[in-house]
Amino acid sequence: MKKFLCLLLAGLMLTGVVACAKPTETPEGETQESGTKGEVVTEGETADQNFVCDLPDDLNFGGSTVKILYSKTTGSADELIPDEAGGVVSDAVHKRNVAVEEQLKIKFEYFDKPDATQVVTAQKKDIQSGLGDYEIISNGTYLSVQPAMEGNYINLTKLDNINTSKHYWTQGYNDMVTFTDENMQFLASGPIAITMFRYAYLTIYNKKLFEDYKLNDLYEVVKAGDWTLDYQYDILAGKYVEKDGDGKPSEEDFYGFVTGDTISVDPYMVASNLHMVNKDPETGDLRFNSEALAPLVELCDKVQKIYNDQSTYVYKTATYDDVQHNFIINHFNNERALMATTLFLQMELNFNDLTALTYGIAPMPKLSKAQENYGSYVQDQVSCYGISAVVGDSARQEELAAVLEAMAYHSYRLVRPAYYVTALSERYMQDPQSNEVLDMIFNSLQFDFSSSCSNIFTGCVIRDNLRPLLSGKSNTISSATKNWERTIKRTLDTKYNPKLEDLKNQG
Repeated sequence: MKKFLCLLLAGLMLTGVVACAKPTETPEGETQESGTKGEVVTEGETADQNFVCDLPDDLNFGGSTVKILYSKTTGSADELIPDEAGGVVSDAVHKRNVAVEEQLKIKFEYFDKPDATQVVTAQKKDIQSGLGDYEIISNGTYLSVQPAMEGNYINLTKLDNINTSKHYWTQGYNDMVTFTDENMQFLASGPIAITMFRYAYLTIYNKKLFEDYKLNDLYEVVKAGDWTLDYQYDILAGKYVEKDGDGKPSEEDFYGFVTGDTISVDPYMVASNLHMVNKDPETGDLRFNSEALAPLVELCDKVQKIYNDQSTYVYKTATYDDVQHNFIINHFNNERALMATTLFLQMELNFNDLTALTYGIAPMPKLSKAQENYGSYVQDQVSCYGISAVVGDSARQEELAAVLEAMAYHSYRLVRPAYYVTALSERYMQDPQSNEVLDMIFNSLQFDFSSSCSNIFTGCVIRDNLRPLLSGKSNTISSATKNWERTIKRTLDTKYNPKLEDLKNQG
């Protein structure tokens, strides 16, 4: 999978980007100058064209209303609607919305549903009725891919007013959700989705406790390329300390590592550069990657060794280990763990407690030293955007494509620096080393179809099936996955690859 290219050392790359329709204000986190002091950037002169929006300056949609349906869930609700509490990120979202409305002469109208499943249901009913109540859809990737592959979204590739090769769209995400040899793309994401930052996984560690245990700071370990599953096990082992007096391991005791057995298991596949589903390089057809099975056995051995050590505390089931829950980060904040697996969202939601600690961050560990690069995973609920297939008029499709393009561009220009530079870098990172690792994490984001999109495999959801296997007590990967290839190949060859081919032939 292509690496995440959209976030290029945010805060370090100060590019005077030329905006769609020439914005009147300087992007937050950027300057109007580049290179030698006082050298003003002129249009198209020195700006990186990957970040320049090519929409015509004279687009005017006459005050038309653009209707957006979205999932109002934890971490994503304020991607479109500014939080009532305000703050730098909400201010940036508001400025983004105003910039798009003024540029294209449109008005946004928003419709929310309390969860991703209800968004899918509402969109399908709208398409069946032909009413067209919802034109642009924003929803979690894990539930959006199947409707997209079934024809419920417009192919963005054929539209002139959107260019997903621009780097204000996330290129690794593009690669995951483009299909056939014509690279049909129905969904897109990037800084337009704040969840692209919030839902990224990391390892957080207590720097003071590392010093007390005379352990090397993980910053140095990561930089040297030595941060592996074996290394993590070596430093967590033997750290269990009985604290609550009940004579047995329990939640109130101290551990070397705290994690969960549900969503916290998901990042190990990407961190180990293992992909169970990939694409035929010639036809673009989706296919089962049987070559990933052998290293998957090794991964299972190493992860289970960590999970079953006395010095690891595991929060079990989605009741305790899901995006909206704080059990793991609270355990860490209470100084009952040396390190933990968490999301940037949890750092955001629990920042007041974190400030009492001296902490650092690291990527998820690699499978082994032989692995060249770290791989960072974004949780499968990350928001994606597309145009509903209910929009049949080609002119209206182009208008909505322009709206998405302008939203993506202005999100990169305004929302990205507000969240990534101001919130993450300046507020949540405590030292320059953590800022450097932050950039490393976001420049190593990878996207994996079998992790983010495996809900399409009814009865064989790879992501969900791997959770109890990798966190279990015995390595049964070989036998458990024995029938996966046949099941997944049958689903792809008899259902989705033919359906995608039909959609391609329909133009």
